[in-house]
Order: sequence, then structure tokens, then C-alpha cells
Amino acid sequence: MTTFRMAAMVSALVMLSSTAVLAEDAQPTAAEVELFVGRMTAHVAEVGTEKAFADFSDQKGPWVKGELYGFCHTLDGVSVAHGGNPALVGKNVLGFKDPDGVLVNVVVVNKAKTDGKGWIDYRWPNSVTKKITLKHVYVEKVADKFVCGSGYYAQ
Repeated sequence: MTTFRMAAMVSALVMLSSTAVLAEDAQPTAAEVELFVGRMTAHVAEVGTEKAFADFSDQKGPWVKGELYGFCHTLDGVSVAHGGNPALVGKNVLGFKDPDGVLVNVVVVNKAKTDGKGWIDYRWPNSVTKKITLKHVYVEKVADKFVCGSGYYAQ
């Protein structure tokens, strides 16, 4: 099987298996977040960065369900998509700190640069409850130029 066919099959499976995540407003699980980010990556490959990033930032679209939303940054820290706060698009977000002083987007970008993908944790305001909560975030390097991710809040 060619690499292209294998990638197409994996993308199709990810998209099908993560459809349920987008239909629910319940708190996502780690597995659902990983599938969601995989679906984001597949969407970028399918429609291109401009359309995908606009889709991810549309708060009324299928990429935002309660506390589940996606974000993407350039590897230089400029937000190019943000379902939780579209006003951040176009801004450099490397200086954003959590209440403990962690430069969260530096950690996000570095995870993508060093490992390509993976999990990180930091404290952040929950997009639904507005309370500062531990957030588990999964990120993936996309198209060798961006990092996209999503997460869920600890209860």
C-alpha cells in the first residue's frame, strides 16, 4: 500500500471516529481530544490552512463544542486559529502566562518543535466556567509550520 493511500485511510478513520466528539457538549476525554486534533490535522491537509484556520475559529461552527475547541499557532507563536477566542488570531501569544508564571504557548510551540506531538499541562481559565483549572492539552505539529491543539480541563 502506498504511503498516500495509507495516509488517506488513516485520515478517513480519524474523521469518522471523531465525529461523536463534535456532536457532544460533555467534557471530552484524552482519547477524544487526540482524535479531535487528528481530525484538525486532516482538515488542514484536505482544505488548506486558510480555510481550516477560519473553520477552527468559527465559534458557531462544528469545531467548537463547549470547552472543546481547537487552536493553531505558527512556530513563531502567532495565533492563526482559535475557537475559544478568535480575537487572538494574528497576535503573538508567546507572552501568555498561566497563574504560576508558565509561558504556556512557549511550552506548546516547544513541544511541537521537539517532539512533533504530545501532551502538556498548565492552569488556565475554563472557557465555560471561567474558573482557573488544570488544563491537559494535546498538540501536533502541522505542515512543518504550525502547531495545532486542543484540550480538556481537570475536574
